Amino acid sequence: MKKVYFVLTVILLGGVFLYLYPQHPNNKLNFQITLTPTPYTRPYFSKTDIPMPPKVPSAHAATLIYLENGDLLTAFFGGSREGARDVKIYGSIYDVKKHKWSQPFIMLTKEELSQKSHQYIKKLGNPVLYRDKNKIYLFVTGTNIGGWATSKIYQLYMYNFIPNKNFTYQGTLQLSPFLNISNLVRSIPVKTNDGGFYLPIYHELADKYALILKFDSSGKLTSIIKPNGLHRQLQPSLSPISDSSCLVVFRNHDRYDNTMFSQICLKGGERWLKPEMTNIKNYNNSANLINFNKDIYLIHNTLDLNPNLERGTLTLSKMMSPTEFKKIFDLDHTTSPNGEVSYPTTITDGDNIDIVYTYNRKNIRHIRFNRSYLKARQ
Repeated sequence: MKKVYFVLTVILLGGVFLYLYPQHPNNKLNFQITLTPTPYTRPYFSKTDIPMPPKVPSAHAATLIYLENGDLLTAFFGGSREGARDVKIYGSIYDVKKHKWSQPFIMLTKEELSQKSHQYIKKLGNPVLYRDKNKIYLFVTGTNIGGWATSKIYQLYMYNFIPNKNFTYQGTLQLSPFLNISNLVRSIPVKTNDGGFYLPIYHELADKYALILKFDSSGKLTSIIKPNGLHRQLQPSLSPISDSSCLVVFRNHDRYDNTMFSQICLKGGERWLKPEMTNIKNYNNSANLINFNKDIYLIHNTLDLNPNLERGTLTLSKMMSPTEFKKIFDLDHTTSPNGEVSYPTTITDGDNIDIVYTYNRKNIRHIRFNRSYLKARQ
């Protein structure tokens, strides 16, 4: 009888993928890389704190996109603490000409999401933005009961973004025919040449593992990929290497001697090579990859400036091979005894790299530097 219960538990909680969708997308699918950098200009580097909402003492897990005019839009969750019922999703816009962030505005509340989804929403977290022309998607993690292990992913969208305008609810991602819980989003999507995109997510309850979701040009989920059988791997970050191949790294949740794994995909995600250990240590920290003019960079935490804080230093490294990364320079660090510089999200327009990240859980910080600055540091 115990074996029967065990099998049922695995089916209900562990088998969250592949019940409605094919495992692999069409093998003609390619990644879309359309960066066209301008000639080198003067080196530029800036580090700015994004304004916080009044009387909101904590912020975390920022996401970032470019708007059609080149300005930046960030979203993050803020409240009294992570998981608190007063948490809301806030946004702010960066004027690239004035180099200034706007005062934050509310993008989504749990009450609004509850009304639109017709579900009880206990708390919100981990927003992810994605822009396709004039359409902006907002994916957000929400829970109905309990903690993050019972979470679901909700999908919303808006045309022609306007601050303080409400997003349209598209649906709850259905990733299992059973409980459909314990799925979380964190990393930004990657565009594909069919007008759709890949969204990296992860599952936490029965085990901790990565999933890659494929959406079509209308934002409809069409396939689910489980790229490997590794255990306790969270928050995958995906970046194209070429138009048909990609690299993925994972947050290591206290397993495999705290070593970060990388994995290569081929044929637009149809084939996945065996994951391999890299030379990077990962102490349960979120990291992300970025393709910057055909070079791959990793933004991650190190112990370089404060060996006592696993999230005390944020570092930029360059990929020398899929398993070897070379440190370029440290982006930021904290001197607070319990502080952190963590959860980076990184995007590029071909000329600039923009990074938003959590600073001491009190606010979101933004770093911007251009190709000339990076060239001078290498």
